[in-house]
Amino acid sequence: MQAALEDNVMTFGNSIISSSLGGAELFVAALVACGLLMIAISALLPKDSNDKLEWWER
Repeated sequence: MQAALEDNVMTFGNSIISSSLGGAELFVAALVACGLLMIAISALLPKDSNDKLEWWER
């Protein structure tokens, strides 16, 4: 009886932990994607008002 209860608790705990890791990985991937997008956009913008280079010349 005690072993079956422990098995059920372990199964329940593993299912909660494994499902939350997928959500965390998705959140981290979204943050990384947003960061890369911001870097790409900032690379296309002029560095200052005197910068006369077009985006393809950078």
